[in-house]
Amino acid sequence: MFHVGHKSVDVSLCDGVLTVATPENDVLVSIEIRRMLKVNLKDGSLTVYYVEKTKNKTLNMRTISLDADFEELQQLYRDLETKCKGRPKSLLVIINPNAGKKKGIKVYKKIADSLFQLCGVKTHVIVTSKQNEPTDILKNYDLSKIDGIVTVGGDGLYCECMNGLVKRVQQDNSVNLDNHNANIVSSALPIGIIPAGSGDVIVQYLHGTRCARTAVLHILLGNHVDSNIVSVHAGRHLLSYSALVLGFGLFGDMMHDCEKFRWMGPSRYNIIPLGSMLKRREFDVEVEYHPLTQKEKPKPARLYGRQISLPNGFLSQRSKLQRKQRTKSSSDLQKESSVNEDLVKEEGRIYAVDSHAIMMKEKSGRMTPHFGQNSLMVYTTHKCTLPDHVSQLTKVKNEKPDCYDYKFVSKHEVSGYKVKLLNATVNTAGNNKELQKDYYINCDGECIRLKEPEFNVKLHRNAVKFFGDFAD
Repeated sequence: MFHVGHKSVDVSLCDGVLTVATPENDVLVSIEIRRMLKVNLKDGSLTVYYVEKTKNKTLNMRTISLDADFEELQQLYRDLETKCKGRPKSLLVIINPNAGKKKGIKVYKKIADSLFQLCGVKTHVIVTSKQNEPTDILKNYDLSKIDGIVTVGGDGLYCECMNGLVKRVQQDNSVNLDNHNANIVSSALPIGIIPAGSGDVIVQYLHGTRCARTAVLHILLGNHVDSNIVSVHAGRHLLSYSALVLGFGLFGDMMHDCEKFRWMGPSRYNIIPLGSMLKRREFDVEVEYHPLTQKEKPKPARLYGRQISLPNGFLSQRSKLQRKQRTKSSSDLQKESSVNEDLVKEEGRIYAVDSHAIMMKEKSGRMTPHFGQNSLMVYTTHKCTLPDHVSQLTKVKNEKPDCYDYKFVSKHEVSGYKVKLLNATVNTAGNNKELQKDYYINCDGECIRLKEPEFNVKLHRNAVKFFGDFAD
C-alpha cells in the first residue's frame, strides 16, 4: 500500500502514464512518462519530479512523494527508471554574454544551472568572446561525449551553433561543403535554446513562449523536433546555412543598415528598418525556381490560401515566363519521380526575394510555424507603391493569414532557387572579385555582402534537431 502523506493511495503504471488515486478512485495526479524529469528514491520515500503545461504554454515543475514498503518503492523506482530513458545526461552549454540585454550569464546561473544539477546533468559551459566562435569550438569538439548542445542567447547564437554543427557533421562524413547540389548529412545531436536575446523567434516557434525556465525543462525532458535548413552558395563557395529567414534585397539592406547602429542595441531593429523602407531599392534579377520532385510534393492541402499569379508587366518582353525540361544529372536519375520536373524562371525588377526554413502556414486565423515540411516557400516582391508595401509587411509582422495575398507578391513552393543579378558589374583584381555596387543577404540576422552576381539556395529537410515540443 502506498501513501501520500497520511493518505492511502493506489498507484498504477499503464500505457506510459503513472496514476495516483484514492481507494475511491479519485485521481490525485496523472503523470505521462514523457513529462517526467527525474525519480529519486531516498530515506524510504520515492519522489517523482515532473512538469505541467499551463494554458499559456509555460512549463512548471511539480513533485509528488510516495511512501510504502521498501520493496514496493524499489520496484516502482526500477519501472519508472526503465521508462524514463532518453533524457540528456551531458551537455555542452554555449553562452553569449552580449545577447539582448546582456543577461545570458545571469539567466543561466539563476534558472538553468540549478535545474541541470537537480536532474544530474553534467555541463561544460563556454562563454563566447567573439562572433562565430561556436563554429571554431564545434570544429574539433568531441561530440561523442555529449547528448546535446545548449545555447544561451538569441537566434543569432543558435544559428552560429547550427552552422558549426552542420559543417562539422559534413566534415566527419566527407561531404563537400562548397558543392551547392550536395545532399548534406543530418545531425543526430539536438540543440536546445535558452532564450536571452532580443527576438528569440525560434524558441517562441518551438514552445509558444520566451520563458527561459520552460526552455530548460523542455531540454531536460529530452524530446526532439526535426527542422529544415537551407544552404546559400555563391561563386562555388558556401556562404552560410539558414535556419530561420533568408532575405535578399530589402531585408538585406535593412540588416546592413541596422549593423551601422549596433550602439543602439536591440531597439535598432524597430527604428532603422523604417529608413531602409523609405529608400528601398529595385533590383534587376532573374530568379530560377527548382520545383519539387513528385516524391517530395506534399499531398494537396490549403497553404496560404490562394496562389497569386504574377503581376502584369513583371516579365520583360525579352524573357517572358520560361518553362523548360530540366537536364537530368546522374543524381536526378537516381531519384524516383524527377522525370517530369519543370524549371521556372522569372526575370524583371523586384524589391526582395525571401524564404523561410521554418514554413509558416495558416491556422486558426493566423500564420503559425511548421517544422520539417517537404518544401520551401519563396516570396518575390515586385514593384508596388510604398503604402501597399508597408501594408503587406505590417501583416507579415502581425502574422495575418492574408499577408502574402497581394498582386505584387509571387509565391513558389520549391526545393531550391537561384537568384542572378542582371546588369551587375564585376570588378576583378587578381583572384579577387567584387561587385561594383553593394548587394546584401540577410541570413538569420547576419548581413552577407555578395561578391558574385548570383547565388544558389537549397532546402535540406530535417537536417537539425531541436530539444522541445512543437507548440502548435
